[in-house]
Amino acid sequence: MTTTLPSSTGTAARTGLPAGTALEAGAGPAPGRAPLPHAMLGERRLAAALWCAGLATFALLYAPQGLLTDVSASLAVSPSRAALLVSGATLGLAASVLPWAWLSDRIGRPEAMRAAAVASAVLAVLVPWLPTFELLVVGRFVQGAALGGIPALAIALVHDCALPTRAAALAGSYVAATSVGGLAGRLLSVPVAQHLGWRMGLVAVGACLTALMALLVLLLPHGREHRARRAAARLAVAGRAEPTRSGAHLRAHLRDGTLVSLFCIGGLLVGGLAAVFNYLPFRLEAQPYGLAPTVVSLVFLTYLAGTVGSRLAGALSDRWSPRVVLVLACALMGAGALVTLARPLVVVVLGVTVLTTGLFVGHAVAASRVGARATTGRAQATALYTVVYYAGASLFGWLAGHAWDARGWPAVVALVVGLAAVALVLSARPAPSERPVTHTTD
Repeated sequence: MTTTLPSSTGTAARTGLPAGTALEAGAGPAPGRAPLPHAMLGERRLAAALWCAGLATFALLYAPQGLLTDVSASLAVSPSRAALLVSGATLGLAASVLPWAWLSDRIGRPEAMRAAAVASAVLAVLVPWLPTFELLVVGRFVQGAALGGIPALAIALVHDCALPTRAAALAGSYVAATSVGGLAGRLLSVPVAQHLGWRMGLVAVGACLTALMALLVLLLPHGREHRARRAAARLAVAGRAEPTRSGAHLRAHLRDGTLVSLFCIGGLLVGGLAAVFNYLPFRLEAQPYGLAPTVVSLVFLTYLAGTVGSRLAGALSDRWSPRVVLVLACALMGAGALVTLARPLVVVVLGVTVLTTGLFVGHAVAASRVGARATTGRAQATALYTVVYYAGASLFGWLAGHAWDARGWPAVVALVVGLAAVALVLSARPAPSERPVTHTTD
């Protein structure tokens, strides 16, 4: 929905936005205004930037997940310790998103994302060569902190630059890219590791990430371009001015029960997914399956179901409601986890597919609702969501290791079902208001 403002120029009048801030791809500057130094970032270019961001970030973040059995054997560490290569990175990401949000308020979201992209590319090819397990965990933490500027700001950038009617679809597209990235990182690292070792497997992913980050740097909007689109998107929502008090926004968001529930839903769901994918390779490489690591890595193809699900999430939310879709997503995750208790391999893969679909549908809807509800302090709201999301991946991925060490796969499944049940209860609670919440003071 757009707000029609007085205008005497063609494109601006058609879009209902002020002259010089038209959002349509290919729109030129308003008559009488100097052209911008760079072309306006259209929706397709924004979508391409988001795809590069999602692919690169999540390929690197989860690349070690398919290599944990190799790392465990090579460095003589337990499965639960080996999984710290994943949990360390997600914890670093969780710890860094609020500082990235603070920085983005001062230098702009695109500039902050560019800084994160460059730092991540450098670390991607250096960290795999650290000599000891402890240094690797520290390096992965720093790597996660560098990556944090991308997922922390991506959804906020969507709501800054896109019209409200397109924001949910673009958010779903970004989440789809994260699922493809997670899949690509796992599938690329394992075959390379089988021939050249697990360190080279990680380096191969790092080289691909560097290329994607270079594209991201080129595709992101520049300062004046981003400010124009951000102002236009705000006018399309409500025409409100946004205060810059980050601390006030954070406190206000934490008092918003609907936002807090959305934060927790994301953390619980991704914690369940991390638990499954961290320890499923250990189960499938052991008897009675005895699968080779390259064969086990094919199970990660179930991420494609998440890609499809996240693209459908926006349409499902429009047809029903975000609350109904979130309840469905949580139910899918719990049901999928229970199905993996079966012995036949094909049934296990089916269960993982259902579980993965639940996570990505839930994540797409929850992340989009956070951005839509927080019409001011949006960077802080999406940062808080990202903190809880990756803290959940770190915490529950680590706890699942102790469950695996103690009772094996049934204990891991019990943990995942419990997380899905809590998320379902939070999703089913009626929201006090579907209207976006604006915080103007503290």
